Order: sequence, then structure tokens, then C-alpha cells
Amino acid sequence: MNEVNKQRQRNRHIRDATDINRQHADELKREGIARRKRSRVQKVSEVLENRQIDYGKHMMWLRR
Repeated sequence: MNEVNKQRQRNRHIRDATDINRQHADELKREGIARRKRSRVQKVSEVLENRQIDYGKHMMWLRR
């Protein structure tokens, strides 16, 4: 009986750890996506900020 309880407790800990690891992985993925979006906005704003050269003519990706 004692071994059965130990196994159940071990399984419960494994399940909980798996859920937490999955949550952390999802959070990291979301943060990475958000970071890439912020990076793109930053690049576009820096390029458009330069008024001496009209980059919009030459860089199609700025128009998106």
C-alpha cells in the first residue's frame, strides 16, 4: 500500500512538473514573438527617421 501511494505521489509530481514546463515553454515562445515584432517596429522607425534618404522607394518591406 505504501508503495502505491509513493507511486501516485511520484506520478502527481511528474504531471505537475510537465504542466509547469509546458507553461514556461509557451511563455518563452510568446515573449520571443513579441520581441521580434518590437524589433521590426524599431527597425522601421529608425530607417524612416532618416530623412536624408528616401528608403521607402528602395525597400519594399517598409511598406507592409
